[in-house]
Amino acid sequence: MDAGHEWSQRSYLPAAILSGALSIMHPGLYEAGRQAMQLLDIWSSQHNQDMQDALQHWLLVFTNVSVISNQTTPFHWDPHSQSNWYDMLVMVGNYEDCVLDIPTLHLQFLYNPSTVVAFSSWLLQHGVSSVGGNQCCFAYYMRDNIHNWIEIPHGDWMRAQNVQTWLMPAGLVGPSI
Repeated sequence: MDAGHEWSQRSYLPAAILSGALSIMHPGLYEAGRQAMQLLDIWSSQHNQDMQDALQHWLLVFTNVSVISNQTTPFHWDPHSQSNWYDMLVMVGNYEDCVLDIPTLHLQFLYNPSTVVAFSSWLLQHGVSSVGGNQCCFAYYMRDNIHNWIEIPHGDWMRAQNVQTWLMPAGLVGPSI
């Protein structure tokens, strides 16, 4: 088994947790991602066996992951997404006092290991401070061009009412949020 397959197999539980969290935070985006992964699986089974093999171990609804290791990230936006989509950033490592800065909102967050942050990196400029130690960010996101290629609708903005609508049939929330 190659290292990529081993990594994805060891990531089953975190992948399920991240996808589950997205299904609550932004049900429409979760559904679009789920549909995208299903269509990519169908396409790859007919056109790209390597991709098909990789997708068998990819449990996330996000189509992409970037790994950023031991780096400061200057203020930036991520333009290959949609403004109403969330990215999920997962921090791991052995370090302290890292800060995620979102100057658009005048917010700074302590960004230590085991922190998970979800926000629109297309809409909100953001950056991460320099720290000593070993730091790694797994940035999970969806690419606009992939959704366009497989003709998945982009969905709508997330609103509290959307969460209530999606969770009410399952009996997970009461009559109002």
